[in-house]
Amino acid sequence: MIITSKYIFDTETKTTFPGYIQMKGNRIIGKGPLTSLPENEEIIDYGTNMIIPAFIDAHTHFFLSVLLFNQKLTFISGKTENEVAEKVPDLPIVNGWKIGIGWFSSEFGQNVLPTRKSIDEVCSEIPVVLISGDAHTIWMNTKAMTLLHITTDQLPKEVSGEAIADEDGLTGVFFEAIAIHYLALILQPLKKDFQVEFQNYVGHLNKMGITTLGDVALTGEALDDFIYPELYETVQEDSKIRISFYPAMREETETIEKMAENYHSETLTFAGVKQFFDGVTSTHTAFLKEEYETPYFSGDVGLSLLPVEKMKQLIFNANEKGWPIRIHTVGDLAIHLALNYYQESQEQFPLADDMYNTLEHLEVMDAVDVPLVHQKNLVLSVQPSHLLVGWDTLDDEVGSMRASQMFPFRSFLNEGATLGFGTDSPVVVDITPIESIYFAVARKDLAGYPTEGLMPEQRISIPEALFAHTRGAAMALSRSDVGSLDIGTLADICVLDHNILEDTPEELLKTKMIATYFDGELLKD
Repeated sequence: MIITSKYIFDTETKTTFPGYIQMKGNRIIGKGPLTSLPENEEIIDYGTNMIIPAFIDAHTHFFLSVLLFNQKLTFISGKTENEVAEKVPDLPIVNGWKIGIGWFSSEFGQNVLPTRKSIDEVCSEIPVVLISGDAHTIWMNTKAMTLLHITTDQLPKEVSGEAIADEDGLTGVFFEAIAIHYLALILQPLKKDFQVEFQNYVGHLNKMGITTLGDVALTGEALDDFIYPELYETVQEDSKIRISFYPAMREETETIEKMAENYHSETLTFAGVKQFFDGVTSTHTAFLKEEYETPYFSGDVGLSLLPVEKMKQLIFNANEKGWPIRIHTVGDLAIHLALNYYQESQEQFPLADDMYNTLEHLEVMDAVDVPLVHQKNLVLSVQPSHLLVGWDTLDDEVGSMRASQMFPFRSFLNEGATLGFGTDSPVVVDITPIESIYFAVARKDLAGYPTEGLMPEQRISIPEALFAHTRGAAMALSRSDVGSLDIGTLADICVLDHNILEDTPEELLKTKMIATYFDGELLKD
């Protein structure tokens, strides 16, 4: 089959050309100008529609995203603790639980955390767990804690994080790895319907033009990191999505080595490992160089979730085995240390040319460290939608000076860095690739706020953003078989209704998806 268009996106030049793409089996076997069209081939002419590589979401938490799309998790949010709690009675009961996701404690104020009591007042007989929007915190009622046998004496000792307590004992709020430990216990039974729910969600992704994603560990320490290749394997026969997965990097690597040996197909592949240097600014677990704007205590700079030297050694160990590693870094000190450790690791254990370490998020960025992002085997895996999550609370969280330097996409590109775009789903919900590109280009939310743009000097162009959601995202996954329209790559292709490269941000949002190809097959609605 041959498809033609006046506008085919070239990821090398970030421009378009009038021409054709030739597919055979599941690969692209030819491309060129319209003047050199092969003869005697089936041709679909897309005219002034734009042909691009299929979109790639480089950073997701896939299992949670499947559950949310299939309404096993329900979105819940509010500006106050009581506003959120009052919505709990309306949550559906799933496997005996009410499970919500989406609230942020930073919406309640600085150093204001909810407690089990507010949920108990409206729902005391059914266990409730509410996952924070950033998936780093859970909030439970007393019934849930009783079912899970949670007491001060029985908290898991092998993981970091914090169980919040007050004068009445545990409040029902848990941070980081402890939170994920309990969340895994609650959600494990929901695997039983995964096959059908997987196909439902993949169909949804395909309609947005997404055919490849990165599934990254939800925790670096809890035994269950929410990476389930054995589950994904059960639905591979008819799968229309490529999953590159990243389990948590451990000191003991036997299980990871088995994954690396067993999973290396075009649709399900072990691609490297993941770790967490720090947490998030909203709970003061992001690791900063200087004290938070509103410190919870003297010297409050957040924390490293693992001892700093252990993190360094895990990076070295992964790269020595030839595994790319992806490190969650939100605070400026975590970013600074990780960038330096990557440089040292590449000197001792250089990765192959087509493999890339990544830093994830890079939110509170010290301008002094921006030159460090230009490294040969490094991709900056960023999520444009995060720009607008709680943007009006950033000054309160980290101070106006640090807030003004956050998410510096333009500065990264000016230093020669490669950006790879993702969503961090389900931290954000139903964000399309076109919307991600809009956020990076406009630096505004979908309603047009802030009107002047958030740090508008850090806007990037549509061609740069499109590259980041295709070839750049593929590089974040250390994949050379997707993300471009080069000869030999897998025939995963999207067709947009018009050439978006010259759009205004507002025009960009009107873009419609015309077609998605996976393995050279035109996918039907």
